[in-house]
Amino acid sequence: AKGSVPSGSGSRTPRLEQPLDVGLLSEFKERRLFRIVAAYVAGGWIVLSGIDQLVDREVLPSFVYRIGLVWYVGGFLAAVVIGWYHGEKGRQKATLNETALLAGVALAALVLSGSIVRSEFAPAGPVGLDALSSTEDPRRIAVLYFEDRSPGGELRFLADGLTESLINELSGVESLYVVSRNGVELFRDAAAQPDSIARALEVGTLVEGSVTQAGERLRVIVSMINGSTGGQFASQTLDRDRGEIFELQDALTEEVSLFLRERLGDEVLQLEARFETSNAEAWELAQRAYQVARDAGPLADAGDSEAASGKLLEADSILAAVEEMDPEWADPTAQRGWFAYRQSRLTGFDRNEYDRWLTVGMEHADAALAKNGSHPDALELRGTLQYWRYLLNLVSEPGESESLFEQAEADLRASILANPNQASAWTSLSHLLTNKEGTIAEAKLAALRSYEADPYLTNANLTVYRLFTTSLELEDLIEAPRWCETGAERFPDDHRFQECRLLLLVPPNQVPDLSGAWETLDEYVRLSPPEQREFNEAKGQMLIAIGLARASLPDSARGVAEGARVDSSVDPVREITFFDALVHQWIGDFDEAFRLLGLYLATNPGQMDAFAADESWWWQDLRQDPRWRNLVGSGG
Repeated sequence: AKGSVPSGSGSRTPRLEQPLDVGLLSEFKERRLFRIVAAYVAGGWIVLSGIDQLVDREVLPSFVYRIGLVWYVGGFLAAVVIGWYHGEKGRQKATLNETALLAGVALAALVLSGSIVRSEFAPAGPVGLDALSSTEDPRRIAVLYFEDRSPGGELRFLADGLTESLINELSGVESLYVVSRNGVELFRDAAAQPDSIARALEVGTLVEGSVTQAGERLRVIVSMINGSTGGQFASQTLDRDRGEIFELQDALTEEVSLFLRERLGDEVLQLEARFETSNAEAWELAQRAYQVARDAGPLADAGDSEAASGKLLEADSILAAVEEMDPEWADPTAQRGWFAYRQSRLTGFDRNEYDRWLTVGMEHADAALAKNGSHPDALELRGTLQYWRYLLNLVSEPGESESLFEQAEADLRASILANPNQASAWTSLSHLLTNKEGTIAEAKLAALRSYEADPYLTNANLTVYRLFTTSLELEDLIEAPRWCETGAERFPDDHRFQECRLLLLVPPNQVPDLSGAWETLDEYVRLSPPEQREFNEAKGQMLIAIGLARASLPDSARGVAEGARVDSSVDPVREITFFDALVHQWIGDFDEAFRLLGLYLATNPGQMDAFAADESWWWQDLRQDPRWRNLVGSGG
């Protein structure tokens, strides 16, 4: 009949006459799509699991698994496409649509794989302290308003003033971030926990304090709180007579600031070391070594050089074990060199021991730089050891001495280039430049840079002393006394700041104040390390003799100078002889002055060029004598 469907083999009911979902399912079955995809999923998963096992056993790097996962997912999509177009029996030609789909899947997998590889081998992001979160970084500080615990709140003004002065003081320190007064005002009387305040202010260190009074005595207690944990990691108590309250506030601000910066420095140094090794056990062992080495300082100050040396040897042996645990970590190797340098300072004036320990130190410096050629501590170490060898005249030829001086300067400058805040390297460079012709002004600038670059005051006493000596060299009799008194106030137990008072007797164009000079000498000797006391007593007497010469008391000056002379066992580099020559220059005895200066230069031939180019006030009288040029030559 018209319109009937003819019967016959091969005829099928048109798809549109069946529900869409039933027809599509039948299509999948006919094309064997489920079987093809299931087979791929099972086989691909076996391969991916094998890659996972190899990654776990560190046969393959971890990123290979991530790439495998990308291709596994991409392969799933490709299996669906291939099953759809080629799942039926018989041959089927690849269509343009199929080719485009497979190409798109492959391209996407390649792009994702490339991204994984780039991220794996791209330069690492921030490491060290810069990688810390805001509440982990101890350099981010909030000084909370100090609590007034006096009866009736009568010390509220002092507590507030101390807080605000401390904020201002710390805010001026480069490298520290300090929350403003307005920022901490919100938490003046808050009952929140320290870690909650730290999170709100985004800081890693909180400073808390209290002020109390008992009679005429004030007590200030200050604590440092870890912003992440809320735990206290340092505290100090200061007791002072009330006296002039505003002067007291300034003094307390300075003392608290010093304490905070020094203690913060210890915390930062430990964190910096932690980022230089991935071996936690090595890091912990290194910290133990550094603590043992710190214990050597008080022993050396007390005059027990043998015990101090023993502590340094113990610390060195611990770091030797650390080097075996992490052979690529440069810091322990550099620190072993610094321990050797400290050992050299414990030897008194034994030139052979100096030479031995400086050689050991250089070996460690070179080994550390072989691991990390731009390690600032290792560069500073090598420069310091070279300069120390130069100062001790441990080389005999003038050319070799000059080369050593130049190498020391280059290494110290390289250390500063690697870390512009390497305060101790700035200080050593400043000292070196005082021994280089025409660079006294630069030497003072280097000392000022050290003072600014040292946020944790780890080297402040040496820096302040260098600011004094460079000011003295420049004949600045306003700045030199200021830095001397600053050092005496901040570091009352440091013998250098008694020495500087004696050195202030030396400059020309003044009438020196000799009152109290002998008492200053006694204090200078008392505060000196025991192994330096005999030398420093002779040096101090020579400085007083120069003061007497400046005061037009030549007979007294001659008598004191001749009584202060020592032999080479006490003064191997003839520094006392240098000052002895100055005394005789300024009492007009040029014959003796030239004899003594000749003895000094014979012991220190490397100084000959510096004397030939000298234009300083130290030798202005002898330079007028024809014998000067005969003695020092023309330089170069």
